[in-house]
Amino acid sequence: MRKPSQTKQKAYGSIIVTLVLLVMLAITTYALFTSMVSVEENQFEMGEVKIELNDGKTIFDSVDLNIEPGYSVKEDFTVENQGTADVYYRLYLENVTGALYDALTFEIYDGETLLYSGDAQALTKENPCISQTALTAGETKTLTAVVKMKEGAGNAYQTGKINFDVTVDAVQAKNNPDKVFE
Repeated sequence: MRKPSQTKQKAYGSIIVTLVLLVMLAITTYALFTSMVSVEENQFEMGEVKIELNDGKTIFDSVDLNIEPGYSVKEDFTVENQGTADVYYRLYLENVTGALYDALTFEIYDGETLLYSGDAQALTKENPCISQTALTAGETKTLTAVVKMKEGAGNAYQTGKINFDVTVDAVQAKNNPDKVFE
């Protein structure tokens, strides 16, 4: 049988341990809240980046385009921002094959404004046509591609062909003034 003094001692011991634990919890909570930093007016917005090129249709859909020195082919196409964030976009060629790659120049226009001019072999992911202004969410931009055979191209290209894929990438415009694509 226990004596009343032993029971009191155990009860006091339990109360002291509980109080010490509560003080430690309070100190830890205080330390946690004071270690957090808050910057006013610093908000992060989430958005979806989704871009569509020419409604998924081929831009140059003619199978046999006869092209000769000085002659050009002109096609309009669209770039649509289907996302929720304003974006910058870039256009470039991929999977370029055929003998005409070094005989053709590409020009891309936004209305009357020339966005890009260069050889087919130069219009790459590393050297793309980059939009000058942001494409707002839901906006569709109509651009014009002009493909021209160089004046000095000789008869060596008479039966030549070229195949390529036009690719578009997009990146969120907000907080990206240098138009960095990663």
